[in-house]
Amino acid sequence: MSAFKEKFRIFSRLCTEDYLIRYANKGLYKRSIKELDNGVSVTYKWNASSVSCQLSDGTHCTLENTLDHWECSCPSEHICKHVLIAILYDQREHSLEDSIRVDEKQMPDKDTGITEHDSLDVTKGVTVTDSVPNAGSNLDDPGEVAHEASRAVESRFRWMTESDLTVLMKSYSSSMIEEVVFRLRYPEEVKIIEDSLLTVQLTSHNMEVSFTEEASLAKALCKVPQTAGKMAKLEALLRYRALKGLDDTGALSGRVYEAKFSLQTVQECRVMLAGLLKTGLARLPQSYMAQLETLAIAAHSGNLPDIERSLRGIQGELQLFFNRHIRFSMQSMLDRVSKLYLALQVLEEKQVSAIQQSQLIGSFRSKYYTVPSLHLYGLGADAWETRSGFRGITYYFYGFDDEEIYTYSDVRAVYYDDQQFSYTEHYGAFTPWLPHLTFRELAGEEVQLQSVKVNEERRISSGEGAKLTILPRSGVETLQMGKTMQNASSVLHEESRTFDLFAAPRERLAVIKVARIVEHDFVKQTQDLVLKVESADGELLTLTLPYSTDWQTMIQRLESGYGSQSLEHFYAFVRVEPKRISPISFLKGQTVLSLKLDIGNGRMGILGRA
Repeated sequence: MSAFKEKFRIFSRLCTEDYLIRYANKGLYKRSIKELDNGVSVTYKWNASSVSCQLSDGTHCTLENTLDHWECSCPSEHICKHVLIAILYDQREHSLEDSIRVDEKQMPDKDTGITEHDSLDVTKGVTVTDSVPNAGSNLDDPGEVAHEASRAVESRFRWMTESDLTVLMKSYSSSMIEEVVFRLRYPEEVKIIEDSLLTVQLTSHNMEVSFTEEASLAKALCKVPQTAGKMAKLEALLRYRALKGLDDTGALSGRVYEAKFSLQTVQECRVMLAGLLKTGLARLPQSYMAQLETLAIAAHSGNLPDIERSLRGIQGELQLFFNRHIRFSMQSMLDRVSKLYLALQVLEEKQVSAIQQSQLIGSFRSKYYTVPSLHLYGLGADAWETRSGFRGITYYFYGFDDEEIYTYSDVRAVYYDDQQFSYTEHYGAFTPWLPHLTFRELAGEEVQLQSVKVNEERRISSGEGAKLTILPRSGVETLQMGKTMQNASSVLHEESRTFDLFAAPRERLAVIKVARIVEHDFVKQTQDLVLKVESADGELLTLTLPYSTDWQTMIQRLESGYGSQSLEHFYAFVRVEPKRISPISFLKGQTVLSLKLDIGNGRMGILGRA
């Protein structure tokens, strides 16, 4: 028998009824069986790595020892009955040959009368019979039979938990593994079906993957085509392994995180920061700004995106210092320099894992991955402008699925003279997911987004393909928002929390239950509007809104107590910053009031009617 013929015979034996039905469908399988019963035959011509199959009805197929690659002379673009017939006919012929061979072996020996089924162990003088069941088992007991069947299934598919994961993932690129790892962050209802195949059903994805006894992801079955199907196989395997209590973090991170950067740039940046700390701000020349710019460019070229951002952040703080601006904060400057210096020192020593190096380096562009579904609750919107010349509006949502905050940002660069960004116009514009829904309305809705793309920071993409459905909005009082819902004391504790060197910088956001606004005052020295509120627990909390000409109307109305005097028992969605807590929106019942964007338009009274 040729080498490939033996491989194909092994493959055809693995093509059980369950396997073929899941790869094709039940109707196609039944039609194939019917045609075989009606007398269709197949002639095989064995090649080096394939077999040419000539069916008696005139159809010609070429098969390999996998269903991933096949050809057929019929016009079907998908797997057809002729391919199944070629496999099933070989199974029948092979089964017949085996039966004849067994019958010949079991014919009695003329001299001894002993068949080959029973063999005489001459060393011990006892008869040994093959196919002995598990010692001590009672196969007349249905429960015992089920237990034996379960043990057999576990034995056949043991490779799924015992094989080396790095070997199984060898054909996967780092970007594919990275996307699968991202999907694993989201909860998934997993169902396991065990028969001749082991099938893992992923409910929210609406797909299933069936694994064979062979330790190979390529042999697994999934109707999702091409790359998406390949990633589905890996995700199904990893979720199955997680159900069995396995932690694959180490094997996965080794493939996903590849830290490549310029060590020379790291060293130059650390030396420069050491010089800054030694010289001190008081004696620092303004030419130091040019050094920071040069190093920021070098960091960009050296694949150090977060180092570049940190250098530009220090540059912005220094500019405030040199201009003697009231917004300059010595504590903020010290935090920026300390964190960057420590990060540079860790990168230079190269004594941390690849994943930690990757966290310190960051990335230039966020990668967005498709999430099957997100159930979101609008928390309001905040308008902003950066010192580097960008304007935008960020919309905040609470995610019910993973109890995290999601954002969508509408951003434009305005550093050119002909570029403008009207907050009012963009706030009233229509969303990309639902043509008749404005962003103002979206900020206060409860929605379901399907097939939407998000990144590691849970930013939502406006890319095509996502479908948005508006749901009946729950009252904010009825929600349990997990760690997002906090009391005043926990927020104050959060405010003084130290930074995490290996964590990406993220906004610190919280929802606080407020009894009433106690006091409002505009502080001319700092150009801040200060709102003192009393929490539901009776604690006092200071909320601060910095002045800007864009928010002049809002500041004046809040300072005069417009609409806020009668506002009681509501929720404040706030951003926790160093030395200040800034309110973004107020929520009551089913209503949301985004302070910067709604109060200037005279909508303060809507909370009083909620």
